[in-house]
Amino acid sequence: MFCLLQIGPVQRQNEDMISIEEIRDIGIKMLSLILLIQLFGIALAGTETGEFCPTCPDSSIFDGWLAQRETYEKADQNDAPLGQKIILTVQNADSEVLRTSVESKDPSSIDSRFFAEALVLPSEVSASDIVLDISPHAERYIEGAVNLNYENFFGEGWRIKPASEIATMLGDMGISRNDSVVVTGECLQCGGGPSPAAFSYWMLKYLGHDKVRLLDGDLKDWEAAGLKTNEKPGSRQRTNYTPKLSQELLATFDFVINGGAQIVDARSSENFAIASIPGAINIPYENVMENDRIRNEDELEKLFSNLSKDKAVVVYTNVGFEASLIWFALELLGYDVRLYTWRDWLENQPEFNLELTDVEAKPNPIRSGESVTITASFREKQPTVTNKSSSKEEVRLTVKGCATCGFGSPQSFANIDRNSGIVQISSTGKTPNASSGTSEDSLRCTAFIYGPDGSEVDRIGLLRTSGNTYKGIWKADVPPGVYKVDIVASATGNVETFSNMLEIEVTD
Repeated sequence: MFCLLQIGPVQRQNEDMISIEEIRDIGIKMLSLILLIQLFGIALAGTETGEFCPTCPDSSIFDGWLAQRETYEKADQNDAPLGQKIILTVQNADSEVLRTSVESKDPSSIDSRFFAEALVLPSEVSASDIVLDISPHAERYIEGAVNLNYENFFGEGWRIKPASEIATMLGDMGISRNDSVVVTGECLQCGGGPSPAAFSYWMLKYLGHDKVRLLDGDLKDWEAAGLKTNEKPGSRQRTNYTPKLSQELLATFDFVINGGAQIVDARSSENFAIASIPGAINIPYENVMENDRIRNEDELEKLFSNLSKDKAVVVYTNVGFEASLIWFALELLGYDVRLYTWRDWLENQPEFNLELTDVEAKPNPIRSGESVTITASFREKQPTVTNKSSSKEEVRLTVKGCATCGFGSPQSFANIDRNSGIVQISSTGKTPNASSGTSEDSLRCTAFIYGPDGSEVDRIGLLRTSGNTYKGIWKADVPPGVYKVDIVASATGNVETFSNMLEIEVTD
């Protein structure tokens, strides 16, 4: 039913005065207008389901509506679930719709909009997202997720494969660079944790993939959200993946020595104490996590408070794998950060200028629980005559153990075999720290002791006593057996490992 009301000018017989009849006529018309507005207001505010509408006042029972709204808002504040998402839509002048996500989460979880762009809760993964599980030998998968073992990103010697090869693998999985990808998975054989997923996230970003996020949680969180899993991964039709490299995400040796960057060593504090890139600070990669989840923004800001956002940051571990967690956290906080590897640093160092001449343990053998003194002596290497006609420089590198799991020292420094007397200096022919690379004054010496089963049982720092002689005391609180000793010497970022130099017999 429609009602038309017309209000026109009041016709006066006397232009100087308004009669009582005219005032009454105006009042009747205004009252009719007010009633009409209320009528349409109620009609527009009504809901077909009869549910209470907190934004639609009912003028017929206005006081009662106010009481209902107060009760409604209190209940909404008390019962709002964690992780509830509100989408605000704004229309701009160019008719583009901008979406802003406002999340109400646990205060200990990520709440920054930058984090929201890179981390996604299980409940927020959409049907249009491709879930990429990078786990090796997983027992269950998110339903529909494709599986690509992250180890396939590495080639011989745990070097990252060429971008073209990785792009082919992704295309074979049915992933193109324009797809929205959610990365998940872990290496249970290596103890679990988000490192493989964080590294794979970095890899996709390096390939120029814009729409990629990391799942904020694991398979248990996915199932807890009532979402389905499967014993086998999904499959997709092959496609083409065309990379567009973001080379600024990967540091080179020349950038490290010439770029004036801040250097972060993400290895353990024990390995950092033995040798590191000169000028590096130590932030072990585990520090960015709590219960295998990335810490919240405030905690990360405190962790990186000694770093400046005005200078580039280079973060490294053995092969850059675990360093990806530090890289991920710094990236989210707005740092200009690049990934690097400790092994690349070692391969570009000049020849270690000292050689181990003698290692001994006294007394030897010893009884279990007694102490033994380990002594290591060095001397400067004699100049090596090389074939000047040789145009190629070589460096031989062997990696022991699990490179991506942060394997223990001295393997974590790699075993550089310089028996040929020739090593690669750098890609540009520069010799960094050539004069001081093996300075006796800066030399640090460590003895690594391994049990009969080959596992590390202890490490002892050896102190300089005189000349090139270094000594340390090991208390053999170990079962009887034969224990082998490796010596690791380092100076200003240059490291040499001398393996199986001594055997210590421990008796009852």
